[in-house]
Amino acid sequence: MNKVIVTYRKNPLYSERHTTEQPRLFAKLDLHELGVETQIKNLTIYYKKLEKPVGPIRVVYTTFLAGLALEAGNLNRLEEAIDGTLKALIRFGKLPEYLFQVGENAYPIYHLSSELLTRYPGGPVFETEDIASLKAWLADHFKGIGRITNRRDLGLLYLSPFDLGLYAPHCVIRTPDKEDPDIPVFPAPSEQGFHMIAPVDNISLKVPFDGHRGVLAIHREVENYLLEHKRLSSKYATTIRKLPSAYWEKLQLTLTPHNSQLTFLRDLGEGMTLHTLPVYKEGDSYITGRVNRLGGTVIFFATDLNNLQRCVGEDLASYEAIGHPDDVKITPSKKQKVVKQEPISLFNQELSGSTPS
Repeated sequence: MNKVIVTYRKNPLYSERHTTEQPRLFAKLDLHELGVETQIKNLTIYYKKLEKPVGPIRVVYTTFLAGLALEAGNLNRLEEAIDGTLKALIRFGKLPEYLFQVGENAYPIYHLSSELLTRYPGGPVFETEDIASLKAWLADHFKGIGRITNRRDLGLLYLSPFDLGLYAPHCVIRTPDKEDPDIPVFPAPSEQGFHMIAPVDNISLKVPFDGHRGVLAIHREVENYLLEHKRLSSKYATTIRKLPSAYWEKLQLTLTPHNSQLTFLRDLGEGMTLHTLPVYKEGDSYITGRVNRLGGTVIFFATDLNNLQRCVGEDLASYEAIGHPDDVKITPSKKQKVVKQEPISLFNQELSGSTPS
């Protein structure tokens, strides 16, 4: 007998003629019979008529639960699959908070009291206070035993308690201390829309997505937290990294251009090329960003233009992209037109099972 209590509501955007790519239903899951207080409010249910029936099955209902595609010919059978999958996932009276991914396999991470705990079949138990340290530990372990060749090959995914979807990090925040692991920033759906969450130590900082500007707000929240806990010596010491270039392009449209820019010469294998980084001024912050070869953006912050130049120069020199930090120059920029843009979310609730970027 199923222990999960499922109730449905129709999706007003679904049409069997025009919008079949939309979920047909949203399911609310009551898990108290499984010993879990959390209620899943927005599990998406898709519907498709088969062109050729398979025996008695003429339609298929599909949902994605923690990255697993569950299918059945009717809702009763789908509920059985949901129930069985949740029973397999729940441990210690909890759903996983994250999953880590190695190749085609993913393993759950549980939040118990003040610790995050995980293990994989036949492997040791990993237990730390924060997810950034746990990911670094796991990456070192799997690289050490030859399961991955690079630490970035270990993926980390957030399991949303709102829709049971898996969400890869939107970006990371890096401190100047090389011993500190990167702090991941995840998109997180809710009834109010998407938020960004940054798990630091044993808490999760949260801000609205806010039409791409949420990344700046979560950066401020993380910096303020680290300053309050004496883990940073000064403001604007951290950088945002691995932000997809498409998001940086959208974010720039919301920023106020400054009348200066940063320039430097770099050889990418086809001779020296001039690179130009636009500078923006937001309140007391000077901001710029550069896109690396992998398509990720690094965003820099400073209290003045000279400090911004120094931050970019030292970063590029550390990767031997330029010979010396002073190779980055401040030059006048052409006047840029400020373009007002309506907030656009590039996230979507069909991200279940997506691989981390």
